[in-house]
Amino acid sequence: MEHVIDASLLDKRVEVHLIGVGGNGAQMATCLARLDITIKALGHPYGLHVTAFDGDRVSEANIGRQLYSPADVGRCKAVVTIHRLNQFYGLDWSAQPYRYEDFLRNSLLGSSADLIVSCVDSRAARRAIHARIFDGHGSTCYWLDLGNTESTAQVVLGEAPSGGRQRHSPRLPCVTELFPELLDESVPDDNVPSCSVRMSLASQGLFINDVAVRYAAQLLYELFSNGRLTQHGVLVNLNSKRSGPIDVDPVAWRRFGFETEGAEVGAVAELPQAA
Repeated sequence: MEHVIDASLLDKRVEVHLIGVGGNGAQMATCLARLDITIKALGHPYGLHVTAFDGDRVSEANIGRQLYSPADVGRCKAVVTIHRLNQFYGLDWSAQPYRYEDFLRNSLLGSSADLIVSCVDSRAARRAIHARIFDGHGSTCYWLDLGNTESTAQVVLGEAPSGGRQRHSPRLPCVTELFPELLDESVPDDNVPSCSVRMSLASQGLFINDVAVRYAAQLLYELFSNGRLTQHGVLVNLNSKRSGPIDVDPVAWRRFGFETEGAEVGAVAELPQAA
């Protein structure tokens, strides 16, 4: 079984909300910039516009494990990352120096993103994103989530249940549907900032972020360049040097405890051809 890209994303500039610009998010921002250039070269008429959200500032513990230098200490992560990409690639992307939950709480318009990419380290943040996507409002088509522990990671691309699109296959489940424990408010978050590089590496390995981001970026590259996916996620364990895909398949989803919804059959989307 395969998933075909939402056709609405093929003839407009795709609005992306990148939530979190730390270990995963800073690298993901760079991959999104490269993806923007690539899909426009392949014929997409407008590419991507990214808005990055992060209320954290660069600390000394971030140097080395994340993409920040000593000169960045004390500066807002979102602003540093987006400013560099805008300068390097000539982009017009935006940075918001506060948490996404605060944006959702204070925004009268709600989430206007076509694609949400979450690189967060708390259940509370995922619960807020889940609530927004599943509240029946907004224009979000996809939610790409990256999460990791010291040596494991999961990457899941899911579809919002709203939008009214005609589907040719079952809706892709989101990370909170495959891993419903992420919504459990009784489980405390363990996202206390580390005060040194050594403590930071004790909670997350040096290269687990790199692996998770490359898999996530590859999913988006396949989705926009081929227009279709046969896998929409991956599970990684660096200790055992193993990774496993999450197939676009209700049988695979059932192993996670997720029962698929009925699918409507529609026309297959076509990617625009390069001039």
